[in-house]
Amino acid sequence: MFSMKSAALCFLWNLRMLGKNLRFYLGLLLGFLICFFLTEKTISLAQAFRTDIQFFEPFIWCFADGNSVLFASLALLLPLSQIPRLDAPTSYLILRSGRKSWFLGQIITILSISMLYTVFLLLCTSLMTVGNVFFDNCWSDTATVMSFAPQQFDVALTVVRRTVKQTDPYSCAASIFFLMAQYMLFLSLVSLVVSLQFGKQAGISAVIGISLYSYLLTPSRFETWLGLDEQIKYIANLLAAWMSPLQHATYTMHSFGYDSLPTFVQTHILMGSVNLILILLSMWSVHRMQFSFGKGEQYV
Repeated sequence: MFSMKSAALCFLWNLRMLGKNLRFYLGLLLGFLICFFLTEKTISLAQAFRTDIQFFEPFIWCFADGNSVLFASLALLLPLSQIPRLDAPTSYLILRSGRKSWFLGQIITILSISMLYTVFLLLCTSLMTVGNVFFDNCWSDTATVMSFAPQQFDVALTVVRRTVKQTDPYSCAASIFFLMAQYMLFLSLVSLVVSLQFGKQAGISAVIGISLYSYLLTPSRFETWLGLDEQIKYIANLLAAWMSPLQHATYTMHSFGYDSLPTFVQTHILMGSVNLILILLSMWSVHRMQFSFGKGEQYV
């Protein structure tokens, strides 16, 4: 039995349970603190030189870097630890609504959390500069000042050099936003698939394992650890860009027309295909999911 109304009710029930859980608010607080510390240098620089900032630039400077995306995604683990709920009320909900409706409710919940969390990060970084911000679709004087301070603003310098003549703040922020949303959705779906198969602890462990794999596969990191020669660094950089989900979410690890790095379209096709496969796997897992209860405890 399948009903959109039942799926919507399952989605609303998930939101209600999230709203009652302290971990959800701790995750948002952690995400806010990450944004605060990432934008602190930019705001200090703008205040020191009395320069203005384009509204979306703090978001661009913060999350064009893979490490920042990784730290922000780890804060998402706190709300993800509550999705899906696999307890006695859930078994009753599945019985009443049907597995397909319940599953669709989980997918809608995960899509909503991934998108809204990315919107939350965008607003946190942008609203911190409300005192000297402008909304015109052009790069600010602060971006120019950053280009003369590479030792403190490596990521911002890379973005300025690559994009200042090829794009504008609106399109740049949109690209970073959707790359991050794809990555957040990927982690959420991994957690869902593994949780349905092996339990929520295994789901969170899988997300942490992927984050560790992505951390180790950061080019600047593993190239130094392995002591790679200059001749093969370029090849290693390409392999990392194509094989690491985190690098696909990193704006500066994409091609701007003069190298073999993945383009934005290729990243969205690849990550979208992976996410679709994860949805199909989770659908298969739902049909195999069984509940058994003993001594007040739940097993899946």
